[in-house]
Amino acid sequence: MPEIDPSHSPMPRTALYWDGTLYTPALVDAAKHLQVDVLTSGLPAGAATAAAQALALAQLQLIEDLRHALQSVATDRLIVRGEDQLHSFAGVLARVQTGAISGANGYIESPACSLGAIWHVTNVWAVDYTTATTQFGLILWHNAATFPFHDQVLAVALGIPWVWGGDVWLDPDDTIRAYFTGGLVGDSCSIRITGEYMTLEV
Repeated sequence: MPEIDPSHSPMPRTALYWDGTLYTPALVDAAKHLQVDVLTSGLPAGAATAAAQALALAQLQLIEDLRHALQSVATDRLIVRGEDQLHSFAGVLARVQTGAISGANGYIESPACSLGAIWHVTNVWAVDYTTATTQFGLILWHNAATFPFHDQVLAVALGIPWVWGGDVWLDPDDTIRAYFTGGLVGDSCSIRITGEYMTLEV
């Protein structure tokens, strides 16, 4: 190909490039678009490449996952190994129930453990206001089954409370029943339970 002299460029005018030695005409593709080959990057040192951006996006995704795990979104929670063995405190447990005894030698039942909670009962106070009693028992009513955890034989005058201290745990719908031996149908009774409660995670 003969050397091109810009002063004698063909008609119509052609875009020329100087390579340091010769002038070269610009290339076009079949659609008549100008074609320029870039042999070295025009980005400055340290500029973000596609690979660097992909890495940054992956790291941002990890941060987002952590945000979700820390309950930044209402339906998420932090998952901790052995979390079912952790003891937490959500508030003071203090419940009372007053009513008629269930029957002769019957019981008064505490309020049921609320949904979404665990109750740790440390004290039970119960009294028959109407009749003197001779024996007092406590049971945990759990999953429609009885689990006795305290029994005491003692003559107690009407209106004198029975008191127990210890540890018993309730999950949703569980109750504590206080039995009064000697109690009569229609007796007015009361039970108070105190302790602590915590959130039940499932």
